[in-house]
Amino acid sequence: MKLIKMTILAATTALTPVKVVAEITARSILAVDISGTSTFLHDPRSADAAGAWVEDYVAGLNAPNDLRMLSLGDAGLAHRTIDITARVTNMRATSAARLAPEFGGYFRSLPELAAAGQIDVQGTSSILAFFYSLEPACQQGNVTIVLFTDGLEWSSAIDGNAFLAGTVGLPTPHRPFLTGCAVIMHGVGQLKSTFSSDGLEERLVPEWRAFLDAAGAAPVTITGSGFAF
Repeated sequence: MKLIKMTILAATTALTPVKVVAEITARSILAVDISGTSTFLHDPRSADAAGAWVEDYVAGLNAPNDLRMLSLGDAGLAHRTIDITARVTNMRATSAARLAPEFGGYFRSLPELAAAGQIDVQGTSSILAFFYSLEPACQQGNVTIVLFTDGLEWSSAIDGNAFLAGTVGLPTPHRPFLTGCAVIMHGVGQLKSTFSSDGLEERLVPEWRAFLDAAGAAPVTITGSGFAF
């Protein structure tokens, strides 16, 4: 009976071509803000919280999943201080369980590396430019973008002082360029300990949610300090 069924299936396939669609490998882009106001670059407790979240996230990934950890600050590839890649596979050496503590450790080590001068603190925070640079990746789909950032855009696109004071907001995207990407932002409104974060989370979280929704990202998750709870 098995031979008969296989013969019929082969004949049917010959008469009716089947379009084969290659499955897109999932990708996770983990970015950390290394600008001068970033709590993740300067405050060990914040870096530890980010490391714990990343470790849990990576541990829960299914293989295959392409991982990339990037720094976020000054615009442009030349200013990208951190760029680490790996692929989660079913092999022990590159399994989710093996890579999870490694990537968590990268985040936990940020303040120590910054204090030792091994990470250059950057003077701007070009979050918008970073998002726009990801449009080609989003077009391919199945991408999760995770940003650990205070959400304080400070670049040629927006006057940082005005954005901090609340006198200007984020621009409205002209197209849904993040369609195909899920976006998670953690730490929005949380500045390093020598700055005041009072009221920032309440104001910036809705700003970024409106921008990302208009940009086509789905789903969108934005938190201030709550991700650490």
